[in-house]
Amino acid sequence: MSEQGGGVKSGNGDEGTKPHDVRSAAAPPSGEPASRSGRQGEQPQSRAAGSRGRREGWGRYLVAPRPLGLLAGGVPPIEASALFTLLEEDPDVEPVAQVRPSRSRGLGAIAEPYPACPPVAVVMMPEERARALAVNPQVVVEIDQPLTYTPDSWASGGPGTAAPVSDPALSVPLAEPARLSVRVQGADGETVPAAHVWVIGTGATAHAITGPDGRAELILAADTPATVKALYVRPASGYWPLRLDDPRLRDGAETTVELTALAETFEGFPDRAVTGWRWQAMRLHQIPPTYRGHGIKIALIDSGTDITHPDLKDTVHTGYDFTRLSGERSWHTDATGHGTWCAGIIAAADNRTGITGIAAEAELHALKLFPDGHVSDLLEAVDYCITHHIDIAQLNLTYPLPSQLVAWKLLDAHTAGTALIAPAGDTTGPLTQPAALPQVLAVGALAHTGAQPAVGPALLQPPWPGPCPAPFTATGPGVDLTAPGTAIITTAPGGGYTAADGTAIAAAHITGLAALLLAHHDQLRTHPMPRTPMQTSQLYTLLRTACRPVFAADPARTGAGIADAPTALGIATAWQHHAAAEQPFTAAGYPQP
Repeated sequence: MSEQGGGVKSGNGDEGTKPHDVRSAAAPPSGEPASRSGRQGEQPQSRAAGSRGRREGWGRYLVAPRPLGLLAGGVPPIEASALFTLLEEDPDVEPVAQVRPSRSRGLGAIAEPYPACPPVAVVMMPEERARALAVNPQVVVEIDQPLTYTPDSWASGGPGTAAPVSDPALSVPLAEPARLSVRVQGADGETVPAAHVWVIGTGATAHAITGPDGRAELILAADTPATVKALYVRPASGYWPLRLDDPRLRDGAETTVELTALAETFEGFPDRAVTGWRWQAMRLHQIPPTYRGHGIKIALIDSGTDITHPDLKDTVHTGYDFTRLSGERSWHTDATGHGTWCAGIIAAADNRTGITGIAAEAELHALKLFPDGHVSDLLEAVDYCITHHIDIAQLNLTYPLPSQLVAWKLLDAHTAGTALIAPAGDTTGPLTQPAALPQVLAVGALAHTGAQPAVGPALLQPPWPGPCPAPFTATGPGVDLTAPGTAIITTAPGGGYTAADGTAIAAAHITGLAALLLAHHDQLRTHPMPRTPMQTSQLYTLLRTACRPVFAADPARTGAGIADAPTALGIATAWQHHAAAEQPFTAAGYPQP
């Protein structure tokens, strides 16, 4: 949680006067803008494009009136309605949608603080028009950036690595691309379909998905089998992922990769529930079993959630697809699996099988922004959190450039009493957006020596046992705290389970713990006015001050340290129903004899 960027309280400019030199970008009327709204108790309205056809070379932008408190002396504010009318009249601007601050109806609106984020128009226009409009001191113009999981200046070669993206222009393609066949199977020879296979070479990276026969055919455009540096396999579920460095592939021969089943590591899994190393590392085993997330609303802003999973079917209460690519109810399908992974960690049902979420019985809202989400969709998703009185929002996303509009919108959410938690980033470098904003709790990831089979992903870990910073976790000022983020067994789309890695996985642990604090901590549960910025700040403080330092770790990577659940909840450490868990533990999370 950086101390820089965003966080300015001000009006939205609607109380202003006539436009100030904005008409230079306007022309005769044409087209109608679509509007998006987030009134309390209503679902956001569907997106609609303007009547004009999109033109080649145009970009997608966000345009908003500059708040009154940020205008230079002598510059009058412009009303949002006047600005939007001028945009509609400009032949070089195609209105797409509007995102307006959510407000309660009637007298309830009087008690709400004035929103920091002004109404925003989503438009298509040429870059030259956007540059000319951005010069005007009355308006804010930003690119409507696409949302990603990892900044576009980095590419991950699998867990434990992060390297700059290779410029394809510098690759030297082969006249006859090499072809590589990889067969993925389990120890018993059973084929593993739908597994992602990456081949990381010196010149480029190739990717394919295994078919029903467990085979993936990859084309090496700028590498030969001899120059391949790593082979990485991520199964959809049921098996540990695998990374082979310097795999020594043979030209013309099929490569067989054998994965280790989760059931081989965790005896009786999934019929027997498993906790894993994360449970002991955060001392979650010392929390009374009566502590649940009942009554707490959590928004998971990610890729949707597979609500057919037996651990999630009664946990995910509702959701919304803000990309609207396949209908408003497509939030219950998960194209990436990422949202389902985090949902299980946070609130999987305690049904004595598979896994149990940290805040079981919490009310989970699946807000879908992947794939193809933009910053404008994020603004609307945050409005949903405000109008639906969400207690905690986990923001599993990033975007390349800082956005002042997102900073203002998240400030509105913080002012409404919604706690904001985000992964610090899988970059090995600086924090990503929006984790770097001051009103967001930024979470780094921890690994654990020996917490996965030797055939698991290669991780650069210290020789001593215990938690250590994950190699991919972000480094630098702004990391607030850390949580387990590698080799975490969680729910997967299709009803199975998988081993997941990433700072978003770590953030899900903090989201679950934060829900328990809101439900059970005396200072928060008995707060006279629920969902206030004071309560949210107190929640952040309780989480940070309850951390334990990570042995021999750089605080720039771990912040306050690893979150300690009993300390955060104010539970006496004498309550140790599972005292044996203090002993060293295996990868399965069971105490060693």
